[in-house]
Amino acid sequence: VGLASTRFILDHGTGSGDELFKQFKEQENPIVSVALGLQHGVALDSEGQVFCWGKGERGQLGLGRRMAHEGREEEAPNNEVYEEPNQNRTFEYAVQVASFYDPYSTISPSPDEIYAPVLSQQDSKVRMVSAGMNFTLAVTESNIPYIWGKNICLNPNYSESGVNLRSKPVQDSAYPRFIPGLPPNLSIERVACGTHHAAMLLEDGSIWAVGVATDRPLPLWGEAVEILAPGLVQMKELVSFTGGFGRTVVVFGTKSGRRQVIEIQLWSNEEFRQNGAVRPSWLDWLENQEAQEK
Repeated sequence: VGLASTRFILDHGTGSGDELFKQFKEQENPIVSVALGLQHGVALDSEGQVFCWGKGERGQLGLGRRMAHEGREEEAPNNEVYEEPNQNRTFEYAVQVASFYDPYSTISPSPDEIYAPVLSQQDSKVRMVSAGMNFTLAVTESNIPYIWGKNICLNPNYSESGVNLRSKPVQDSAYPRFIPGLPPNLSIERVACGTHHAAMLLEDGSIWAVGVATDRPLPLWGEAVEILAPGLVQMKELVSFTGGFGRTVVVFGTKSGRRQVIEIQLWSNEEFRQNGAVRPSWLDWLENQEAQEK
């Protein structure tokens, strides 16, 4: 996928002249984790570098950069609003995702700055990655979660009045965006992406998610919400943490030596979320079958 050697690849028509070809970085370190979306993939190497490949028409390759005055257009010179660069719609060879902006920066951009400040090379090292259908999730060594791709941020121009029928509550992002809303000082231990949501398992056993709700197409992007309270998952006995179509599944061992499976739906209603952890019906069926065989 372009990680094995340095090469020059035709830029699919987005470049011109001397920029018609892109140079792709030579693989320097072993790949330790890989995740696949619908038509894109993400790889993490042993030094915390992230590479994406495949189609990027919805920003899922994370090759864009956050503009300096985004969200603060009143500070932009001449009230100019910058837009993200277009993403290639054809297959892209593996390229490094490096523009993890600093979500905690308090420095106001100067009039001549175009891009927002990014994390240092050390702080931007990534330790976990996952991929949904058309989006990508990453968590840095400094415990900062980022997400990029299809429908992963709120649309500031959206209105429920119905004046603009083509407007929608969420929009794509071609660069890694920080996920706010998680409780401070708790480490993210596991990540898992379903088709339309991303889930994070924290060290206290709580599970937080961003995505599209199961019961109605209500986007929850923009800020993480708690879908399972702490205290239920036995983190020391954790077996697996996975995401599927509208649901998240966690498996852990119990004191009795058995394994507990919990399936959580991404409800939009907070009460449903907190009481939505269920024991999958197929487990009951399996135990009934075992009892009959005995």
